[in-house]
Amino acid sequence: MNREYTQLILTGGIFHDFEASAQALAAVLAPLGITSRIEPDMEAGLASLADSPVDLVTVNALRWEMIGEKYDPYRETEAYSPSPTARAALSTYLAQGGALLGLHTASICFSDWPEWTALLGGHWVWGTSWHPQPEAVTVAPSPENPLLSPQSFNVFDELYTDLSLSPNTEVLASATSAAMPQPQPVMWRHQHTGGRVVYDALGHDRESLLQPDHANALREMVRWALTSEETL
Repeated sequence: MNREYTQLILTGGIFHDFEASAQALAAVLAPLGITSRIEPDMEAGLASLADSPVDLVTVNALRWEMIGEKYDPYRETEAYSPSPTARAALSTYLAQGGALLGLHTASICFSDWPEWTALLGGHWVWGTSWHPQPEAVTVAPSPENPLLSPQSFNVFDELYTDLSLSPNTEVLASATSAAMPQPQPVMWRHQHTGGRVVYDALGHDRESLLQPDHANALREMVRWALTSEETL
């Protein structure tokens, strides 16, 4: 990659240190020539795409409707539904050839926006999807899709389980753990309208993102999203 790129990291939400993980992600992707801006105001960040284009949009956040008693203490300050302006800005960004990275809780975001599933390539299904407590997770790249380096690696993380993938989504890696021995897709890619999209279900905290093999996999995925190049 012989040019400089800009990244908008949309962040914020409950149960995670999103500021720390956003900073870690920025450091992981910096060797690709990516300069990052971290934006905790989801609405402002999405709306800004119309006038301030970037090369990569990353959703590293947990912002959704928050239906259910469990979320009563958080709903007033943390619940979020993107406005029509924000939705249109992200959809147009991808249609014009933008790149999108969804990280970990991104698959839970925007629960009242059906198009988000189509944009991301999959989503969390309330009442079906779940995850064990953080534990050692073994990640195995898909031999049918050689974008990632072929070596398996271990990382301490939450293993999202029973996510729903769109029909044309290409699985890049699956993972298992002691609590979930059935392989679960954790990294994928797809193309939506004119844009390229990658998702990493891992990344619960900065330690996971900075694990060297995980960081390399993220760089390989983002390189493809930005340039369509298949290998580092």
